[in-house]
Amino acid sequence: MSQITRRTLLAAAGTFAAGRALGQDRSFPVRPINIIVPATAGGGADVNARRLGELLHQAWGQPVIIDNRAGAGGSLAASYVQRSDKDGYTVGMASDSSVLINPIVMPDVTYKVEDFELITTLYTGGMALAVNNDFPAKNVEEFVKEVRRQGSMTCGMFGTVSSPRLVAEMLMMAADIKLSPVPYRGETEAVRDLVGKLIPCFFGTTANLFEQHRSGTLRVLAVSSTERMPVMPDVPTFSEAGLSAVTYRWFHGLMLPGGTSSDIVNRYSKSLEPIVKSEAFRKGVNPDVTPVYMTPPEFKQFVYAGRERAASIIHERQLALK
Repeated sequence: MSQITRRTLLAAAGTFAAGRALGQDRSFPVRPINIIVPATAGGGADVNARRLGELLHQAWGQPVIIDNRAGAGGSLAASYVQRSDKDGYTVGMASDSSVLINPIVMPDVTYKVEDFELITTLYTGGMALAVNNDFPAKNVEEFVKEVRRQGSMTCGMFGTVSSPRLVAEMLMMAADIKLSPVPYRGETEAVRDLVGKLIPCFFGTTANLFEQHRSGTLRVLAVSSTERMPVMPDVPTFSEAGLSAVTYRWFHGLMLPGGTSSDIVNRYSKSLEPIVKSEAFRKGVNPDVTPVYMTPPEFKQFVYAGRERAASIIHERQLALK
């Protein structure tokens, strides 16, 4: 073998070894992937993650394991991802609660969004304002008038400082009304109380409301998304009701531990784009969500802008937990 050939081979071997050391092995993945889901098995996030896992398995030929780590509004799962190896084999579901709100309001949360490599959104959804069937208002304008007439009104919502609470605060500021939040540990029991007419109104995700709205057991007055939702085409957005400031999209996306190589981040991004945009993914996730793909820079910009807005509302309305 000539000296030139040997030098070439040695240089190539060195480059290959350096690439592997940096996590830039083009053969990634070579073993199972773990998706950390901040929800219990059977819930919406879990169902959607399992569909994603099926499609990612088809694309990469490696098993995808769903690891459910519910608790603390998604913070337990996010903390686990933050501490995981930076080899790409542990990827977490990011949510507005876990990466936007919790680091602001939960003293025990030690991470921040900068501690993760953001890959893409998977889907977004809207918050909704619903009332029970005895409530006199049939639209947002009438709702505002009724709240003003009463001076204040109790309103159920999930959590103490949460996405629904932010939307409720947006409405209070935009319409100059007073709502007294009644925090629930879960949306299911809140919707049950709304249908049972124990509370007059409720802010929450559309997942727990659209079937009840369709059946007529409660009324959804408006949604916080930028466009009407296909599952409730008769329900206007708050913007259509004249309250353009009441716009909010909750999201689920994917993130890796901070410091994971850009090669692995890009591998995920390029593989996920056709998946998230596919009909197979759209049909496999909950009908009240809208699949949305973003590049890592786009997702980062989206999340950082959302954090700034959330922090502004939380501090202005003094919502932060003590």
